[in-house]
Amino acid sequence: MPQSRKCTSALNFAFFSLFYVLAMLLTQPAGAHFSDGTKVRTILVAEENGILVAYVRAPAPLVFSDLVGKAQVDQTPLESPFLRLETTGTSNRYRLNMGAIAEDRSSFETRLTEALVFSQAGLDLSAKIAGFTVHMQRPQSEFGSLSAAKTAVAEPPPRLDPLFGQAVVDYVVQLDSQDPLGILSVRAGYGPLIPGPGVAIDNHLIDARVNPPVSLTAPGQLEQPAVIDGSRLSTFGHFVFQGALHIVEGLDHVLLVIAMALGVGATRKLIYLVTAFTLGHSVTLIATFLGATPTWPWFVPAVEAAIAASVLYAAVAAMIHRSGSVLVFTGIGLLHGLGFSFVLGDILGRDAPDLVPALLAFNIGIELGQLAILAATWSIVFFMKQLAEPALKPVRLGALTGIALLSSWWIAERLNGLVYSI
Repeated sequence: MPQSRKCTSALNFAFFSLFYVLAMLLTQPAGAHFSDGTKVRTILVAEENGILVAYVRAPAPLVFSDLVGKAQVDQTPLESPFLRLETTGTSNRYRLNMGAIAEDRSSFETRLTEALVFSQAGLDLSAKIAGFTVHMQRPQSEFGSLSAAKTAVAEPPPRLDPLFGQAVVDYVVQLDSQDPLGILSVRAGYGPLIPGPGVAIDNHLIDARVNPPVSLTAPGQLEQPAVIDGSRLSTFGHFVFQGALHIVEGLDHVLLVIAMALGVGATRKLIYLVTAFTLGHSVTLIATFLGATPTWPWFVPAVEAAIAASVLYAAVAAMIHRSGSVLVFTGIGLLHGLGFSFVLGDILGRDAPDLVPALLAFNIGIELGQLAILAATWSIVFFMKQLAEPALKPVRLGALTGIALLSSWWIAERLNGLVYSI
């Protein structure tokens, strides 16, 4: 094949691939770091006087997920003696019926017992409720330790009927186990509900049978069993994976790294910029978990908009061959570290007992994800050089233009969210 035809074919293929990738990106949500409503279920496992126990903090809808899911599918009202329908103006909403729960504790305890299924060696364990309480909303203090869990479950229930969507149920279940320190798995006992738009469900699993306790996370409604084995190595690996997964799935992070790579090439300066970015995001990731960042309602949308702007900056700087300074990319790292912390805060919890190793593992995962993106980018560049080097320059410009356009759209979208949050 003549060189010109070979070059044209490569160019057409590259532009088609670029168009396809950008089309896929445009179908993805721009907010990569913060769910509109992450609902967390916490399960703390411990051994007390030779008995295996599990302390559970669950959003009330998860305790009734079978009924909620059926009502959603059938488009019928929720039916339970422990729920009451309240009409307010033009809308209806449900509340937990505390009077009905007090009158029929046994049936409510049965519902709690069956909400989760614990098993060992492939055999389901029989369970018995040893206590429960209800909160109007999720308490500020988490199940970071066995003593904290005991204190929470011992609190008196509210006198008023809490809103169903805001109520949280704390309970402790005793499990009939011949091996209280053995590997344990947990799965949902009820069918799943359908989360609303922008709502994510996470499970924080804490094994307090070892000292210090270890924690991990499991997304979703536990339709597949999650294993609790007290292994620090597997927990460390879990958070390494979560860090790598986040940067690979976070489109703004991916595009920033690609723009950096295309801006300076495989040079020593790329090492400096990546190192500066790493130091920056490590600082804010740790600082956020130490409580050093504000909680203003507009702060998260502002950070999201600034992250999008940093991607635009990196793309434009690469297009005009001004790759930016180490100081600038340290600042960009500070911004992206806040984004990472929003995600880690959802999947770990700032009161997690093994916060330091989890932070370290998550950071390592982020770095591995960055290296994977850089390796993929430079593999494509190398392939293009071998196939048709004249096509490389326009493809590079096209990729950077696409990144700039997409990040501009993100800025507009996120600024709109910022305005609504003020």
